[in-house]
Amino acid sequence: MTNAPIITGSPAIYYRLIAIWVLCEAMLGGIIHGFRIPVSGLVVGSAAVVCICLIAWYVPVRGAIIKATIVVAIFKMMLSPQAPPPAYIAVFFQGLLGELLFRNKKFFRLSCMLLALLALLESGLQRILVLTIVYGNDLWKVINDFINGLTKQKNTTNYSLLIGGAYVFLHLFTGLLVGWWASILPKKIEAWKKDKGLELPVTATSAIALPQASKKRKRFRTGIFIIWLLLIGLYVQSYFKPGTPLLPSHISLQLFLRSVIIILAWIFIIGPALKLILHQWLEKKKGQSRQHVAEVLRLLPSTQELLTQCWTRTTGYRGRKRIGHFIKMVLVNAFSPLSTPWRRAGVEAGEVYILTANIGSGKTTSLLNWSVQRDDVYGILTPVISGKRIFMDAHTKEEFLMEATEGEQDTLKVGRFVFSKTGFDKAEQVITKAMDKPGWLIIDEVGPMELRGEGFYPVIKETLQTRTGKIIIVVREGLSEPVKEKFNIPGAKLISSIDEIGLVK
Repeated sequence: MTNAPIITGSPAIYYRLIAIWVLCEAMLGGIIHGFRIPVSGLVVGSAAVVCICLIAWYVPVRGAIIKATIVVAIFKMMLSPQAPPPAYIAVFFQGLLGELLFRNKKFFRLSCMLLALLALLESGLQRILVLTIVYGNDLWKVINDFINGLTKQKNTTNYSLLIGGAYVFLHLFTGLLVGWWASILPKKIEAWKKDKGLELPVTATSAIALPQASKKRKRFRTGIFIIWLLLIGLYVQSYFKPGTPLLPSHISLQLFLRSVIIILAWIFIIGPALKLILHQWLEKKKGQSRQHVAEVLRLLPSTQELLTQCWTRTTGYRGRKRIGHFIKMVLVNAFSPLSTPWRRAGVEAGEVYILTANIGSGKTTSLLNWSVQRDDVYGILTPVISGKRIFMDAHTKEEFLMEATEGEQDTLKVGRFVFSKTGFDKAEQVITKAMDKPGWLIIDEVGPMELRGEGFYPVIKETLQTRTGKIIIVVREGLSEPVKEKFNIPGAKLISSIDEIGLVK
């Protein structure tokens, strides 16, 4: 399978996929965890694997999966606060694994298979580990004794091991099927788009409500907290036996109390502590994650409406056929640029201007003079100072080396020029930090290195696929068409002077 194409409107598609992943994790996961369904990892994990594979295919940018994972974890905490700690561990495990496996897009199918197998294997093993932590090894002993008692065997059999092995095998087998299906899904989506019967009509979207604690709920939590403290006291007194134990010593009751204490410890201590740590971490991150959260938050109402419409319109089907048709309708409308529910969310690709003129005609100087007059210009400029071309932060006007110094080891060579890899890395960081800023983002300039997939190539791809603000790309004369083709931006507006921006329609 070949590399994923960069498609028009990919910023919207990126956030659409994150929004679908959020709803699968937060709402579907919340329902499953609420009912204590033992195969929640199969359902939620499979949905996450599919979303990650589609992100890797449609947004083949390094770091895109990790950013999506962080956003999903944030919304999971807001929309599904009852989810246990292992659910968050699974999310980050899947995201990190996806980011690692999809670094090389030449092996897309193999990466899908490995991601699904390892993600669902982790889910199955995690469930067994959690049961052991919550109930202790006594749980497996109780299971063995119970089944051996029913069968009245002379030789005891380790039924808990057989049950655990079968549970893990079920996850592995499901992972194999999900990975194979995810690997062929992009081609299937393109085929399904030809079926006009799968398109949805225009409808209004509804708002999505985040859970809020009422006064009754707060009083209820206070009562449960007091009960939790009493249970801890009783459990400790019965375990260490300072005097006559107040609780019966029956193993089933001990297992029950142990599980209740641990679960309530998550609700009252571990969960709030993790929230606090995560919020502090996001505060340090600033810019990027907050912008992604805002974009996904705008999309959630239309995403929820899309899922509702698709499920309603498949009432004529039953069982597996209904689920299959529902998935087709969701994916077709999610990837359709004309899908009105998505357009209502307001996520559109940013305007792209290509500033092109002869070498030495003053492109960078004009941009520098223009940026000095504004406070909403970000990105990188490359002016010539004292006969040497340097990098300059377009917003702060900080300067740093572009050309390599004598003896510098890590360099980039283009013809007779030798550039500093350190300088390029710092310039990329400037662009990345400014990617979500409002206003204008300048990338000066795009040349032969980028056309070969080097230099600013990765950060340009990410910018074009995730930025919703305006972009100015500086290109020397004669390279504008190759740049438009390389980065798949046929709608970019060509200008020969910064003064033309106000005239371009």
